[in-house]
Amino acid sequence: MNLSNILFNNISNKLKFLTNKKNFYIKNLFNQIYHLEQIKKKNYKKLSTKIVSHNSFKQNLTVFYVINISFLKANTIIHLSDIKGNIKLFYSAGEIGVTGKQKTKRRTVITKLITLLLRKATFIKNKPVALHLSNVKFYKRLILKQLKKNVFIALVKSFNLIPYNGCRKKKLRRKKYTKKLK
Repeated sequence: MNLSNILFNNISNKLKFLTNKKNFYIKNLFNQIYHLEQIKKKNYKKLSTKIVSHNSFKQNLTVFYVINISFLKANTIIHLSDIKGNIKLFYSAGEIGVTGKQKTKRRTVITKLITLLLRKATFIKNKPVALHLSNVKFYKRLILKQLKKNVFIALVKSFNLIPYNGCRKKKLRRKKYTKKLK
């Protein structure tokens, strides 16, 4: 077997692999288009959030609402919006009667906010929801545990914006040392 045959076989094998991968992505796109058309027709019952899987590739096709939870330095905020970004519900720690330094007690504040949100937002019961967490750190498990009981969470994104060590300190200037004359 000569070198040109080996090169030809390698190139043909790579092309076969790429076409198979391309066909898989095309099928996946057609499947997504079909489900998005079903959403447009308001046939939520037929949709039932189908998950497409191929080998280890899993993709959830639809999300109807986004729950955003943000921990700020002096407050805790939770809001619910639709996919287009229109805010449906918005609550902060002050609206549940927590003021001052109590707002930084995250565990009690977040449980109260989640129960308030779930009580008011009865329309998200059976629909898939994306959960966006900002600066949550180790309260992530608590939030997921409380929301999973009542809401179908399809996607979780976590954004940690506050650095662990804080900002770099400004460089200290050395004082000039001068000898005093007697």
